[in-house]
Formats: sequence, structure tokens, C-alpha cells
Amino acid sequence: MDTIPRFKKIEALLLGIVLPVFLSGYTVLLLLNSEAVFWGRGSSATYQGYSAFFVSSLWFGISGLLVGHFWLRQYRILMPARRRAFMWVSSVLLLVGLASAILLV
Repeated sequence: MDTIPRFKKIEALLLGIVLPVFLSGYTVLLLLNSEAVFWGRGSSATYQGYSAFFVSSLWFGISGLLVGHFWLRQYRILMPARRRAFMWVSSVLLLVGLASAILLV
């Protein structure tokens, strides 16, 4: 842990913990009202009902990828096989959310 430079520790803290927690928390708050928001190309779309649950998987996938890339990779908390499985699940969530955001317009 002491061999990791200071800027990598700050990067891991901000992009590996703080940003995913805020993103997941905001997504959960919207899901409590059965809503989800998709931001893209300077505009936003709001989804409601069951489509909101599919679109919110995009944000959970992005949060998982941020945690896996900036936190789990730096500090080697999980075994490589489990980290790889975590990254695959996050990638699948991201793809499902992105496809549903595009197709459920």
C-alpha cells in the first residue's frame, strides 16, 4: 500500500469510491419513484415504470466498472478471477442499460 503514489490513492478514493456512491445513490433515489434519467448529447430523457429499472442498470454498471477499475485493481482486494467476474457483470449491466435506453424511447 505504501508503494502506490499519492495521486493514485486520491484517484482511487474519488473515482473508485466517492463517484460510484453518489451515482448509485442518485439512481436509487430516482428508482424509489420509478424513474430513471439518461443523459446524452446535451439532452436528457426520463424513463418511468418498468423501463426505468432497465435503464438504471446502465448507471449501476458504470458504478461497478469505476469501482473495479479504480479501487479493486489498485489495491488487489479481490482475487483476479473474482475481479474479472465482477467486471463482466458490470459490463453486462452497462450494455443492458444502454440498449434499453436506446430501444425503449
